[in-house]
Amino acid sequence: MATGLSPPSDQPRTPSSLVGRLVYAESIDLGGFAPGAVLVDRYRIVGLVGRGGMGEVYRADDIKLGQVVALKFLPKALSEDPGRRDRFFSEVRLARQVAHPNVCRMYDVGELEGRHFLSMEYVDGEDLGSLLRRIGRLPPDKALEVARQLCAGLAAAHEKGVVHRDLKPSNVMLDGRGRARITDFGLAVAAGESDSEGEVAGTPAYMAPEQFAGAGATERSDLYALGLVLYELFTGRSAFVAATLRDLVRLRREGNVIAPGEIVREIDPTVEATILRCLAVRPQDRPESALAVLTALTGGDPLKAALAAGQTPSPSEVAAAPVRGALAPAAAWACLGVVLATLVAAYGGLSARVSVLERVAPRLPPSALAVKAEEAMRALGHGGACTDDASGFAYDDGALRAAATASEDPPAAPRPLPQSGA
Repeated sequence: MATGLSPPSDQPRTPSSLVGRLVYAESIDLGGFAPGAVLVDRYRIVGLVGRGGMGEVYRADDIKLGQVVALKFLPKALSEDPGRRDRFFSEVRLARQVAHPNVCRMYDVGELEGRHFLSMEYVDGEDLGSLLRRIGRLPPDKALEVARQLCAGLAAAHEKGVVHRDLKPSNVMLDGRGRARITDFGLAVAAGESDSEGEVAGTPAYMAPEQFAGAGATERSDLYALGLVLYELFTGRSAFVAATLRDLVRLRREGNVIAPGEIVREIDPTVEATILRCLAVRPQDRPESALAVLTALTGGDPLKAALAAGQTPSPSEVAAAPVRGALAPAAAWACLGVVLATLVAAYGGLSARVSVLERVAPRLPPSALAVKAEEAMRALGHGGACTDDASGFAYDDGALRAAATASEDPPAAPRPLPQSGA
C-alpha cells in the first residue's frame, strides 16, 4: 500500500552524501524525491542517479531486505498513458526472464500516488558511454574482456527470446570490478514480435539500417548495435558521424565505415573482422547470433562461448571444441624417455646412500668371498664336487640398531658359553 513520502515533500531537501560515485552539491538537481524519503514503507531514497525520456532512476535502500536497489520511475504523464504503462510492465516481464552475470537483474514493479516504478539491481559503477567520453577507448585486453561480456549478456537475452532494441554504451554499466552489465530493457520486445504500424524504436545513433526502414527489430538488429558499441570500445570513435538524421540513415544504408585497423593499428584482425561483420548492411550478412560473435572473440571455441553465455553446451559443441594440451606421439615418447632416464639416475644415486652393503663396504669383492667360502667348506671336511650353490647378503635389523647405539651405551659383558653335559 502506498503511504506517500517521509519526510513530507514541503520540507527542504537536503543533499545526499553519496550517489553512486558522485557526491551531490547543492546545485545538483535532487529529482522528485528527496534523499531520506521512504516510499511504500520499504524503499529509502539515497539520491537521483539519472534521468531520461523514460523516467528517473534513484538509488535507494530496500529496508525490508537490507540491500541497495535502483528504482526507475515512469513519468506521471506516461504512467497515465495505457500504451506506455503496458510497455513499462512489459520491460519487467521480459527482463525478469534473463538471469546472467552480465545483465542487470530486474526485481519487481510498484506504484506510488499514480506513478509506476520498478526495482532492479543497483550497479555501483559508471556507464560505458561516460567512460569512453572520458578516456577515449579501452586498452585492448580490457576492451576484449568487456566485448566478450557484452556478447555473453546479449546471448543470454536472445536465448530467452528477448530483443533489447536499445543497446548502446550508456545502457551498459561497468561495476566496481570492471564487469559489464547490460541495462534498460525499456524498449525490449519478444523475439518475432513485429513493431506495430512500422514504429521506429531505439536510439538513432545505434539503430540498424532495417530499423530506419520500419522493418522491425530482430536479434540481428541487436548485433548491429553490438558492432557499433564494439567499434567504440576498440577505437574510441563512432563508426558513423553525421550532422543530420538524413545523413546518418544514408551512411548506414551505404555501409561505408572506416576499418577499425586504420584507426588502431594493434587491433586483433579477428576482432576487426567480427566488428565489420556485425556492421553489415543486410541482416543476413551479419553473424547468426550473439553466441557466434562470442565464439569468434574466444578464439573459435564454441564450448567456451556457450559456457560464458550461461548456456548448456550441445553435444555437437562439445565435439567441436578444440582439444587442448595434447602432444604429438613423437614428443610424448621423448618426454617419457627423459622421465625414465631421470628415474634410473635418481635410483642409482639413491641406492648408494641407502644400501646396507654400500654402507658396510666389505674389503673383498663377491668373487673373492666365494673362494673363501669354498676353502672354509673344505676345511670342515666337505670335499667333492658342488652340486648346488647360493650366495647373498642378509642383515639383522636388531644388530644394526645395536651397532648404531654402540657409541652411546657401555659395552655389554660377554655372555658365558653354555656348558655341555658330561
